[in-house]
Amino acid sequence: MVKNRDGDEVEIPPKDEEEMMLEKLVFGDIEGLQNRLRKIDNLFDYSDAEDVGEGLSESDDESEDLDGVQDEDLFYIDEGNADVSGEEMDVDRASSTEDEDGDEDGEEGEDNAWEDSDDDKLNISLTASDRLRKLRKTPQDTQISGRAYVTRLRGQFEKIYPRPEWADRFDEPRGEDADSSDDDIMIGGEEDEEDGSGATPASLSRLLSTTHQFLTTKQLKLISPTRISITRLKDATYQKLSKAAIQAISFHPTHSILLTAGFDKTIRLYQIDGKTNNFMTSYFLRNCPIMACQFLPQPDQNMIYAAGRRKYMNKINLNTGEVEKISRMYGHEQQQKSFESFKISSGGKFIGMVGNSGWFNLVNAATGQWIKGFKIEGTVVDFDFAYDESFVAVVNSAGDVWEFELLGKLSSKSENKTIRKWSDDGGVGITRIKLGGWNSSRWVAIGSNNGIVNLYDRSTFTSDKISPKPFKTVENLVTSISSLVFNADGQLLAIASRGKRDAFKLVHLPSGSVYSNWPTSGTPLGKVTSVAFSPNNEILAVGNEAGKVTLWRLNHY
Repeated sequence: MVKNRDGDEVEIPPKDEEEMMLEKLVFGDIEGLQNRLRKIDNLFDYSDAEDVGEGLSESDDESEDLDGVQDEDLFYIDEGNADVSGEEMDVDRASSTEDEDGDEDGEEGEDNAWEDSDDDKLNISLTASDRLRKLRKTPQDTQISGRAYVTRLRGQFEKIYPRPEWADRFDEPRGEDADSSDDDIMIGGEEDEEDGSGATPASLSRLLSTTHQFLTTKQLKLISPTRISITRLKDATYQKLSKAAIQAISFHPTHSILLTAGFDKTIRLYQIDGKTNNFMTSYFLRNCPIMACQFLPQPDQNMIYAAGRRKYMNKINLNTGEVEKISRMYGHEQQQKSFESFKISSGGKFIGMVGNSGWFNLVNAATGQWIKGFKIEGTVVDFDFAYDESFVAVVNSAGDVWEFELLGKLSSKSENKTIRKWSDDGGVGITRIKLGGWNSSRWVAIGSNNGIVNLYDRSTFTSDKISPKPFKTVENLVTSISSLVFNADGQLLAIASRGKRDAFKLVHLPSGSVYSNWPTSGTPLGKVTSVAFSPNNEILAVGNEAGKVTLWRLNHY
């Protein structure tokens, strides 16, 4: 009697015959348990004849015949290849024939990493699909065994991918007749012996002693001067499109972060991976349409500098989110009425700005204080810092270039030391100047308002006052040059003009040749407003008037 949920007593009916049989099959019974325990006891008790069961007594005669047999001969390893007694498997003619073919095609004595015993029990139909029909050797083949199927798949694979030569050499026996030049190396005064695995301690020692074959040194990879291999990635602004033209693009010096800025007064940060390009955050600068924006090149300082046609510059600390205004000109306000045209030196020490009335002003990037001003003839249109921050090149609209030294102690009272002054060849209406080259600033590119770009090699400059001649003149564009950007190693120069749609070219250095295979007539660039290369040279970012930034992977790197 048991109680149910309501507390009433319920009588349980007795077990019927079927239930007792199922219970015995699942859990067994006491009688069967006792018999099994008795057999286990008999396995270890051979001296007590009364406790030995019937199964053991039947083999008493056989045990007497094994008294003279060695212990290791009493046991053997069952490899599963023995035939099952009393059972025969019916296999059709095609299946048995393929088993014989499979055994002939297979390698005898070869230990596979994985071998399934159920393969012998499978029958594969070769007429089930077009892919399986390719495995037939004769039109009459309809079914094969699982083992033959594996053998034919292996044979088809080796037809497409032949066995490499090194695998054949590895399987060759290495005996006394073989070349023993590799095995005669002495370690510790004793000759090496093979361990049966195909390798010797001597060969391993020689492998470990020649690590120079596996070390790679950081060398400059020379890119082809005729064709550029480039792949389009997902747009950087895919998740968050800018509401105005992209006026500035800048990559973080160490992290895969890209910033964009424009006349919508917003700085947007994207995490670039080429697939999703997640939007990270944005900064809105009130009453400041952004014309120039750049990361501070110092990797330990997560700073952003942004400016527009205003009398101040915004300094944003990404670690704290604080925004600071820089306007400390201290008596030089008339020489710098707008901060819209600025550049940060490659080391992050200086900020240069295009001033008024032929002035070029230098500002401390850390403190924002004015350091020094450089006066040239005419109107300053552009400038650029050397890679090592040793000098700055300033150009006016007439094509005259001044190179001012920055290595000495800079102060407002110190004299401006001019390293060199030279003129651009046929320079009229100059708009841009750019220095490039790994650690040397070897190349100089000067663009004009008629689309012509002159390329100079500074290593050929002489100490006399004769103006140098360009080693190459690029005339592929016909509108005013608005962007000149070298990549980090100085092998590529990007030139662009915002005055015409798809006015963009890549130039190879030192040959000065323009790539003809990219961009093509179908490349969706639009009116290019800004260009930037990633610090590792792998990605090219191109911004346009539509507020998009297209990303291109340079496969060479």
